Amino acid sequence: MRNRLRITKLFPHRRWRHLSAVFVAALMLAPSAPPANLFGQGARKELTLEAISSPSLMRPRGPRDFHWRPHSDEISYLCPPGVTGVNGNAGEAICIYNAQTLQQRILFAPGANTPRVSLSSYQWSPKGTGLLFAGQGKLWYWDAGSGAVRSISDAAGEFEDPSFSPSGNRIAFTRNNNIDVMSVKTGSIRQLATDGSASVLDGKLDWVYGEEMSYRATLRAYQWSPDGKSIAYLQLNDGPVFQYPIDLFLQDHTRVRLQRFPQAGDANPVASMHVVSVEGGAGITYQLTDGEEYVSPDFEWTPDSRDVCFLTLNRGQTRETVHLWDARSGADQRPVVEHDRYWINSLLPPLFSRNGRRFLWLSERDGWIHLYLYTRQGRMLKKLTSGHWMIDLPIFQGATVQLDRKHGWVYFQATRPDPRERQVYRVRFDGSGFEQITLGHGTHTFMLSPDGRFLLDRFSALNTPPQSLLLRADGKLAAAIYRAGDPLEGYVTGTTQFVTMKVPGGPLLYARLVKPPHFDPNKKYPVIVDVYGGPSIQVVRNQWGVTSPLDQLFADHGFLVWQLDNRGSWGRGHAFETVIFKDLGKHELEDQLTGVRYLESLPYVDPNRIGIWGWSYGGYMTLYAVTHAPAVFKCAVAGAPVTDWHYYDTIYTERYMRTPKENPVGYAESSDVRAASRLRAKLLVIHGTSDDNVHLQNTINFIQALIDARVPYQLYLQPAESHGFLKPASIYYRNMRVFDFFEQNLLTGGEQN
Repeated sequence: MRNRLRITKLFPHRRWRHLSAVFVAALMLAPSAPPANLFGQGARKELTLEAISSPSLMRPRGPRDFHWRPHSDEISYLCPPGVTGVNGNAGEAICIYNAQTLQQRILFAPGANTPRVSLSSYQWSPKGTGLLFAGQGKLWYWDAGSGAVRSISDAAGEFEDPSFSPSGNRIAFTRNNNIDVMSVKTGSIRQLATDGSASVLDGKLDWVYGEEMSYRATLRAYQWSPDGKSIAYLQLNDGPVFQYPIDLFLQDHTRVRLQRFPQAGDANPVASMHVVSVEGGAGITYQLTDGEEYVSPDFEWTPDSRDVCFLTLNRGQTRETVHLWDARSGADQRPVVEHDRYWINSLLPPLFSRNGRRFLWLSERDGWIHLYLYTRQGRMLKKLTSGHWMIDLPIFQGATVQLDRKHGWVYFQATRPDPRERQVYRVRFDGSGFEQITLGHGTHTFMLSPDGRFLLDRFSALNTPPQSLLLRADGKLAAAIYRAGDPLEGYVTGTTQFVTMKVPGGPLLYARLVKPPHFDPNKKYPVIVDVYGGPSIQVVRNQWGVTSPLDQLFADHGFLVWQLDNRGSWGRGHAFETVIFKDLGKHELEDQLTGVRYLESLPYVDPNRIGIWGWSYGGYMTLYAVTHAPAVFKCAVAGAPVTDWHYYDTIYTERYMRTPKENPVGYAESSDVRAASRLRAKLLVIHGTSDDNVHLQNTINFIQALIDARVPYQLYLQPAESHGFLKPASIYYRNMRVFDFFEQNLLTGGEQN
């Protein structure tokens, strides 16, 4: 449930596991820590629906798409018009920053005579001498020496997920679901995989694999060997997968788009691994055996180009096997087999040392994701990290564990010392030298330079808008590339405080509470509970944007806004997460109700005016809450909700619930549809008619159950929008409907503040 949305994904992972879509449209970052004013209180202007619905106004605009230039201490990035102050660039450009001289300059800015290329598609050649772009159905190469841009492809077809060979003399890509390689010098193309079709994908992920299994930001499922002689790729045969119909209404004749979507218990795509020589000819194939169901799409070659290292899982995702598959003979070694009674979270392949004799392995075997050192043959040498904290593996962010093989360091981001934060650490391959690299309470993500001498630190905190900082390898600040301003500067805003509470007989829970400007503890305020609640996502974090502009609009009009991370959510260890196993909804609601009881204990909360809302899993939890605790909430908004787990995809659903055949009671008791007749709260349901993630089927079945039970409801369907609304008009209208609904049901007739 990761809601990738391809290039324009909601967050960076993605998935419908991501906070509410209104959050997303209005902001783009997220989460938490100690009590504080979120946005400065010297404000004068009042927030409006128009303002919070404009991402360009409310989201800090700064550098993005960072890439270290190979064989250098330079880092490149896209800089928006006028933001970086580099030569007053009028349009978006690619800038570059030198970590030695601390100088910034424009590297490439499209001009009137420049081909229309997609700057966001740029990637460096392996020698750092040029850039590759996509645009106008072609591939383009910019030469850093001459500054010239030339087309290197004239063949027909869409070039998807191109990548350079290690030497840079060739480019591989997928086209028509096959894999081709092109000579950079001549433009000649050789087709390597030829059996691709509408239902067979070579080197490219289908919907369910791309949504639920990949850490990459692209749908690429192939990998060059280090010597550049071979390509390993994953093949997915979607022939057995059900074709789900999605109606396209906004045209003269309604059309149906068919999507391969395996629902819980259905047949999955058939996966296999392949290796082929770039010179052409027959390759070799690995077919899944022994109960293997899935291949993790994040796989690598060993440094000697001998073996392809990939992971397989059984259908229940409780057994994970590491394969070292000989690319010449097809011999298969299995140095590690990991077991978990619930499910396995880490799908990253081993990280090999420089000589390939040892590898690092991420395992949650002790209840927390930590690093282990193994020999290539599978003998465990040492556990490198330990403690009641975890190495973070956030969805869609890319590599969060990075190696400096030359100097023997491994860098990673972790939940230590506060699970609401992310700090960057490093440790040597032998387990010595463990140290924290980043400073400053908040959320840090990083990107290690090719030579291991520098890190890019992307940092933000509750009161600190995003910063792009250049650190030396030991964590010392070298320079600040960019510090964003506060887009809400000058607006009336509320305050955010963070709350810690304990489940009776259980763990600590973290929450946040947004209070109105000029808060009066002697008044009684209505509360909007903003729920997500699902696994692999954590919303209460010390990160910029935890309190969104929509939250601020609510606060400005006299609402309290509350959000809590229940058991089952990410960042607190495996035991905290696996409480929900085979029983979605129940324990999450127990914790959310603990939060409501805390709210009701506050003298300034009106217990008769509590509403709830959420999107995706949060939409599911909203409906589950108002049907399983019908007396608690006065009103609710459910956006794009799963209403019965029979309707969602195999990989996500079965990870937590197993198949409907294995767990019929769990599916029945977790169903919002079956409980619809219990609804007593005022309800608004929102769904995009083209949602390819949580299909409209979910909402249709739920409202039919309401109709059968003669229970009133409101429905808002957004034509032609998918899981996360993207069009400005859709975003504005959704925000308006949500705001008006809560205003009418929680403020009108109650005490106005």
